[in-house]
Amino acid sequence: MKKKMTGIIIIIVLVLGIGACVLYKIIEKSVMDRETFNFKNATNGSNDTVSHDEHSFYGKILEVFPSYIIVEPNETEEERKSSDKFHIELKNDNTIYKVGTNVKITYIGFVKESYPAQIGATKIEIVSEN
Repeated sequence: MKKKMTGIIIIIVLVLGIGACVLYKIIEKSVMDRETFNFKNATNGSNDTVSHDEHSFYGKILEVFPSYIIVEPNETEEERKSSDKFHIELKNDNTIYKVGTNVKITYIGFVKESYPAQIGATKIEIVSEN
C-alpha cells in the first residue's frame, strides 16, 4: 500500500511539473510576442491604435485655441477613417494659426480614439491660408 501511495504521489508531482512547464512556455511566448509585436496593429490597453512609425495627413483648421487646434483631415486621408476631427496640442509653438488654414500634420505614436481624436504631433506645416 505504501509503494502504491508513493507511486501515485510521484505521478501527481510529474503531472504538476509538466503542467507548470507548459504554462511557463505559454506565458513566455505571450510575453515574447508582445515584445516583437507589429505596432501598426497593436493597442496600448485601451481602444487606441499604437504606431511607432511617422505618419502625416493634410487637413483644415476648424478651431483655434491658445494651447491646441482642431483639424479636420481631408476626405482622402487615412486618418479620416478614425475621426473627422483631431485635437492637436501646440507645444512651444508660437505660430499664429487661423481657422480655414490648410495644414500638414506629422505625428508619431498612436491615435487616441477620443472625440476629437488626439495625436502626438511632431510638426505642423501651413500649406495654404484662406
